[in-house]
Amino acid sequence: MTVNELLSLMKILRARVGSLSSLREEVSTKDIWMVDEKKVVEPQYDVKAVDRKITELETFLFKADAAIKQSNAVTHVTITVDVEKLLEPLS
Repeated sequence: MTVNELLSLMKILRARVGSLSSLREEVSTKDIWMVDEKKVVEPQYDVKAVDRKITELETFLFKADAAIKQSNAVTHVTITVDVEKLLEPLS
């Protein structure tokens, strides 16, 4: 997998983690209001399963990010740059 492909996948997975986090926090239960203003809360999803999936995705994102940073640490870019020329003030 190329770095660009991995970065694209990581972007998609971050969005998925966000969606699952919202699901875990907000939509994991069903509220039922009774006539006498009592509320019954029923789980709609196994919160532990959602949390395991989020953890799995976050672990992958960490490993992918670390791999990209490691590759950047050993990859040298050949470019000639005159830093003083680039940073000189306007005449």
